[in-house]
Amino acid sequence: PLTALLSAGDDQATATPPRVFMTRFPGDTTASQVENLREEVTAIIRAAKPGDEALLVLQTGGGTVTGYGLAAAQLIRLKEAGLKLVIAVEQVAASGGYMMCCVADRIIASPFAVLGSIGVIP
Repeated sequence: PLTALLSAGDDQATATPPRVFMTRFPGDTTASQVENLREEVTAIIRAAKPGDEALLVLQTGGGTVTGYGLAAAQLIRLKEAGLKLVIAVEQVAASGGYMMCCVADRIIASPFAVLGSIGVIP
């Protein structure tokens, strides 16, 4: 019994706590940063362990459907890899930025941040 308690304590002492991987997406109207996001998501997925989380700090007024659709798809890769995804908005996440937010497990926004809406194409 004592050895079981001691070995259980060793497991807890050597276990690494969950990590949070943080990245930023300062989007423009064409979502030109999506290639950088893809590379960062790939690096996070390769380094992550079960229980880790990803945090994306998002700042964009939105833009093209294709660009922001690709950006949202990169965030879906994080979720498919088993990471919890949190998106933080300090100022604005409109249109395509809001579409990216819809992928998240949790959205954190500053009190005066502007979020939404997702536009429609007639």
